[in-house]
Order: sequence, then structure tokens, then C-alpha cells
Amino acid sequence: MIKNENIVENTQNPKEKTKLGYINSLEVQRENNREPNQREKYFITFPYPYMNGKLHLGHLFSISKSDFMSYYKEQQGYNVLFPLSFHCTGMPISASAKKLKEELDGKETDISTKSIIEGLGFEDVKPFTDPVHWIKTFPKYCKASLEHFAANIDWRRSFITTDINKYYDSFIRWQFLKLRELGHLSFGKRYSIYCPVDEQPCLDHDRRKGENIKPVQTLMCKLKTESGFVLSKYKPFVVPNKIVLSKNIQLVHCKVEDVSYYMEKEYFDNLKYQVTGLEKISTVQAVDILVDCKFDNQTISVEFVEKDLFVVKGKEEQTQSKKYEKEIKAIKDLEENKDCKMMETINFVSIYVPEDEVISRSGGKCVVSLMDQWFVDYSDLEWKTKVKKCIGKMICDSDTRSKLLDGVDWIYKWGFSRSFGLGTRIPWDNQYLIDSLSDSTIYMAMYTFKHFMYKDIEGQEEIFPSNKLENGVWEYIFYGKPLPESLKEYEDILIKCRDSFKYFYPVDLRVSGKDLIKNHLLFFIFNHVALFDEQYWPKRIYTNGHLMLNSEKMSKSTGNFLTVDSCLDKYGVSSTRMCLAVCGDTNEDANFIEANANSFILKIYTFVKSIEELVSKLGEEALSKINIEENDRKFIDRYLLEYLSLCIEESINGYEKMKYSDVVKYAFFELTHLKETYTILNGDNNLLLYVVYKTMSQLLYPIMPTLCRHLLTKYFDSDFSLPKSYTTSRTHFEAIEHLKTVSKRIVTNKLKKNNKNVDILVGDSWAPWKVECMKYIDSLEIERNEALKDNKPLISQILSNTKEILLKYKIPLKKGNLFVMDYLYTPSNYDIKLDELEILSKFGFYIRDNTGLNIKVVKDDQGEPLNPAFKFY
Repeated sequence: MIKNENIVENTQNPKEKTKLGYINSLEVQRENNREPNQREKYFITFPYPYMNGKLHLGHLFSISKSDFMSYYKEQQGYNVLFPLSFHCTGMPISASAKKLKEELDGKETDISTKSIIEGLGFEDVKPFTDPVHWIKTFPKYCKASLEHFAANIDWRRSFITTDINKYYDSFIRWQFLKLRELGHLSFGKRYSIYCPVDEQPCLDHDRRKGENIKPVQTLMCKLKTESGFVLSKYKPFVVPNKIVLSKNIQLVHCKVEDVSYYMEKEYFDNLKYQVTGLEKISTVQAVDILVDCKFDNQTISVEFVEKDLFVVKGKEEQTQSKKYEKEIKAIKDLEENKDCKMMETINFVSIYVPEDEVISRSGGKCVVSLMDQWFVDYSDLEWKTKVKKCIGKMICDSDTRSKLLDGVDWIYKWGFSRSFGLGTRIPWDNQYLIDSLSDSTIYMAMYTFKHFMYKDIEGQEEIFPSNKLENGVWEYIFYGKPLPESLKEYEDILIKCRDSFKYFYPVDLRVSGKDLIKNHLLFFIFNHVALFDEQYWPKRIYTNGHLMLNSEKMSKSTGNFLTVDSCLDKYGVSSTRMCLAVCGDTNEDANFIEANANSFILKIYTFVKSIEELVSKLGEEALSKINIEENDRKFIDRYLLEYLSLCIEESINGYEKMKYSDVVKYAFFELTHLKETYTILNGDNNLLLYVVYKTMSQLLYPIMPTLCRHLLTKYFDSDFSLPKSYTTSRTHFEAIEHLKTVSKRIVTNKLKKNNKNVDILVGDSWAPWKVECMKYIDSLEIERNEALKDNKPLISQILSNTKEILLKYKIPLKKGNLFVMDYLYTPSNYDIKLDELEILSKFGFYIRDNTGLNIKVVKDDQGEPLNPAFKFY
């Protein structure tokens, strides 16, 4: 059970009765509208969420990556555009509406759609039997949740997909006509994962289980019996001579052109969608069929057992099995025709099955079907070369880049035609819809001008008349081609659209979950490369892992689940955002721990109250006297400014690399620690502490914009800019860090509980054996850095020569070699810039208070520079 830090406060204001309530009362929201101007732009996008429910914490985790960067770039002076829309294309909404209707009609379902909708807070579920009701309902909830989250989104640019939105529909139709014109589309048969319930292909976004699962070929042996052929799975290089199977196993008896085949139901369920004229006759007991069984005219023994299995055994005979290679090749040649006939030779049959279980969102167990489809031909080598060029120039981490390049290599043809669901019809073949992963590849371009064409999300509040939509509109906006005469009347609107597109494009940052790397993000790059000049290719992609909740997978069925609204209600905007920032920054799965979110309430509350108390203590007159440039600062003041500068640099580096946990570490935890250390070491300049709090508020503005907006406006002259480093020196910082290290070493090395004193023995020279090794390495006159590790001959020579020194002084080789390598690679570690004796003496009270010992700092040869010895007594 998490102890709630939301403790009652004594206050007159009802909304400030708790710490969280007090923080919430300070949050300041704002509008986020952006238009082209003279500043440099920065365009951030995130895959529009699917509108089949309310947003959950997993959505928020990925969105936060975009949002933090949008506020950070704003602080840098960019004109930041961060829009978001609502994806409605595909079959999940239609499938859910259909399942709900069936459930309300009394049909049993594997998962109750009614319960899911009621769990979202809707009492009347009947309207949800209409797919359009979903589209009209969930976008407003999505928007409200993200407004509560203080997302930096320009909502004027939002829209829904599908043909309900005539503008989006026209845009997607133009895109596919363009792809067809460029020769990137084709029509034909293809083995595809197929849902028998929906009666159409089931790709990644349509699946409840089995993402990235593909069809695989299974080669079946034809075991000849008196009744026909029994099909069993073939193992390469194994010549069958025995079958072991359950005596209770049943086989499906089917016929093709009067030839009987017997197989397990799993294979029949796939084969019936791959072979025309495959007729099921009956279900039979295997024990009645497997009599006088042969393979390649060789008798196969049959053994029936109690266990539930069907196994073909045999000897590994590589020479014998080579005779089958020609047959196997013949099957592959037959498959090239894809003519829905039985793919077989004398001894083998080919069947395609999913490589693992796939369950559609409709609850259907998917199979493999050979079916007619329209394809985007992503196998085109020339196209792939351009895509690799784009990825090569793009900013992304090594793992994401590697996965993208792997995807480019394996991707072949993508079937984009669907017969069920919501979306846009293929312009030249209206019986088919365009799938949800194919109509979401270049829609980011529409963000740049949407609000000039219509006001609402559905395209009902028209500015540019929808009945004037034609290919010429898009050709002008994207390519600057001459406007047809029929559009001249609306030239002013279209000029604004064109100018805004040219100003904001390309996408500077695309953020996404790692699960979209090998589908959506690949298609995103392929389509941009095909349809736009290089100047409009995307510049950066950032991906993140899945989000766990309290170290477990999020799941509605187990109750380990948080919607955006419930999370924000429990922990508030700022605490939620801080917790999201520290969850994880790589493709590894991240972890939102509610105890951390709860503890951030107290930490943030303490942070705010500290600022209020400090400002109250200082007064306006004192604040006007702040001068960071003073030259006569005390040692501890210089330490503060150096530590502060280090945290500024590391925080900004964290933002640039999108490692937000580092930002929170340095901008919040380390600077909080700095303030505490400064006070402990008798630092007493409250004006400098004011500078620390101002810096924290500035650095944390992208993470906690609503709270920091209040703090910066009320206490820090509305200065929202990024702070600059005050000094590049680290001398005083390193001195205090050494002080802390010595204190920790004393605690660790304290031998007896009754010790009351310790002498700290500070040396100013290295041990003789180290001095000799250092002189030898210095005499080599080589450039010394980590790159030396690759110079194996030189390393070997150095270790060989220093070995003589180590043996002379009887120093263990392992210990000696560690020193030699460290001095070789990082000589700066031995460039001592501080007066160790003075520092430890001056701040000896810090060591005394931390260790509970009386201390004496003395100069003694038993110690070495930055490595004092200790004498306890």
C-alpha cells in the first residue's frame, strides 16, 4: 500500500487543503497556437492515437517525449509546432461495434466489449454499436486528457481520418494516385495473415495478439494409405520410417479434384484459404486411416499411444534426402504462380501457416490466406537505396537506426487493401479500403495548413469548400504546380497553405513507440522519400520502449492499468510529468512506479515552499542586488556556481539527447543536493540560493511547464530562457567532491565501533614505483587517450617495460598494471590542482559530522595525492 503524501495542510483555501491541492492551485495553463514567423521553426509529431477508447498511461509516456522536447525547443527560441490528431481508420472500431451489437443480442464473446465501455464511464453502451459514434466520442476525451496534461499541442490543426473527413479522404486518395503514378503499387495474390471472422487480412494494428508474426511455409510429407494421403510435417534431412501419434487423434478428411487428403485441423483451417475447390468431407479417427502406410513407396510403421501427439520419426540420411531437393524446388517454382491450386509433388505438399498464434481484435484465430490484394512494392531496390540515404542522415540512436535498416532489408510487398472497416476507398478500385498503416504515412504534412482549410476535426466547418477538393489542390500545396482555373478563386487560401507547408516542413522530430519501427516508421520514411524532395525528408526519429506499471505489464484484465485522467487525478500534472521523465529513455521497457509519482508530490511541494520562503526572506530590494560576476566570492560560493554550471550543462545535454531522466537528475535532484551541501558547508548567501532556484525553475520548465510558468512569472521576472553556465572551472567542485569521497572512505574503513578519532594522512607525492612508471610513460611522447586501447603492440610493449619496475618494488602485477593503464589512458586524473591539505582542514567539520569521529588532518608520506591514508584510534 502506498502511503499518500497528499497530506492535509492548514489553510483557509479549500482547494489548497492538501499538498497536491496546493500544487494544483498554482498550475498555469495557456494556449499553444503557432503560425509561421521570422524565427527558425521546429516541427514535432507523434503518431495519432487510435480512437477506440480513452488514452492510457502508455500513450502518455510516448507523448511526453515529444512534449518535453517541444517546450525545450521553445526555450531555445524556436517557433515550435506540435500538433496531434485522431486515427479512426481500420477495422478495430468497426470490429468492436460489431462485437458489442452481437453481445447485446445475446451472443457469447471471448472479451466483453460492453464491460470495457462501461469501465470507461459510459452507462448507455447501445450507441457504441455504431462505429461513427466512437469517432464522434473519443477525440474530445483524448483532447481533454492532453489539455489537462498541459501538452504543448496546437489543437487548431487536429483532424480525424477516414472518408467522414472529406479533406483527409481527398488527401489520401491523391497520395495513392501519386504512388501508383510513380510505379510503387501493384495487384496480385499473396500469402497473408487472415482473420476468418472479419474475412480480410489482419495486419499488426488489427491484432490483439501476434504483432510482427508472418506467414511461413510448412512442407508436409504425403503418406500414402488405402484411403488417400495423410499429411504430416516434414523435417529436413529426415527420411520418414515411423509415425507415433495419439490413438484418439482426429483428422480432417478433404478432397481436391477427387483426391483425398487427411490432415490435422490446424493445417486444414489454413489450407482451405489457399486452395480453390478444397472440400471438407468429414472428420475421421486417425487409427482408422493409417493402415498400410507408405512414403516414397517405403513402408511406414505406425504406433498409437495415449499421449496427445502426432510425430513422424526417421533417420537423418543426408544422401537419401538429397533426392527430395528437386521436388522441394519444384514446389517453390509452383508457388511463384500463386494460382490457388494444391502446391504438391509426388511426395510433398506445401501449406502456409502463421509462425505463431495470431488473434485479431475481433477475437478470431487467424490463419494464412492466399488472396487478391493491392500492394505497395517496398521491395524496389532503388527506392530502398534512397530510404537508406535518408536514415543515414537522420538523427536517431544506434539501436533504432539498426532496426530501421534491418527493416529496409527485409520488407517486401505490403498489402494495403481491406474490405471491412473504416477509411478511404482506393480511388481506382472502390471495393477496397486503404489500411490503417498505409493512410498514416505523410499526414504530418496536413498539420502545416489544416486550419486554413477547415475549423473542426471532421471538415464540417469549411473555409476552403470541400466540393472544390481535387488533385490540383495537393499538387499546388506540396509541389507548387500551377493552380487550375477552377481553383483561382481560392488562391489566397491555398497560398497560405503552401507558405505554411514550406515554412514548417520537414518533420524535425518524430517520436514513436519501438513497436512501430518495422512498420509505421518504415512506411513513414519510404513514403516521404517517394513523394517529397530531399529537403522535406524527416530529420530525426526517437523511439521508446513499452511502459510497465509498478514493474508489471499494464493490463485491464488484471487491474494493473491507469488511464491518463485517473493518473492526473491521483498525482497531479507536475508529479505525473516528473515521474514519466524518469521512467526510461531507451528502447528498453520503462517502468512507471506509482510510489515514485506519489513521492514527487512531497518533493515538488517542498521545492515550491522553499522558493516562497526564500523570496519572502530576501525581499525585492535584495533581489535587485544579485551580481554573479563578483570576483571576491568565498570558496563555498565558487563551489556553488561551479556545481550549478555543471548541472546546467548536463541538463541541457540531457534534453538534446532526449534523456529526460538525466534532466531530472541534474536539474532537480542534484541541484536540491547542491543547496543542501552548500548550507551544510556554511554557505550563507541567500541571493545565490535564489539563483539556484531560478535555474531549477528554468531547467524544469519543459518537464513541469504549468508549475514553472507560475514560479518564473511570480518570482523570477518571467524569465523563461534556458540558463547559461556561469563558469567552466570545476576546481572548487572537485575539491568538495573529494571531501565527500574521503568522508565516505572513513566510514567504510572504520574498523572498530569504539574508535573516536581518525588522523587523515595527506601525502603530496606518489609512491616511488608509481613515479618510475609515470616517468617512463611520459617519456614515450605519444597522444594518450582511450583510442590507445586499440594499439595492442604498444600496450604490450608498455606492460612489458613497466613489469620490470613492478617486480623491482615487489608490486603485484594486477595492481600495478591497473595503475599503468589508468595513467596511460587518463593522465588528467593525476594532474592535481587542489590543495588537499587545506581543503580537508578547512571543511574538517563536515567529515566530523558525517563520521562521528574527531579528526586531525596531517601531512604524511603514508598518503598519496587524493588518496590519503587513515589512522583510527
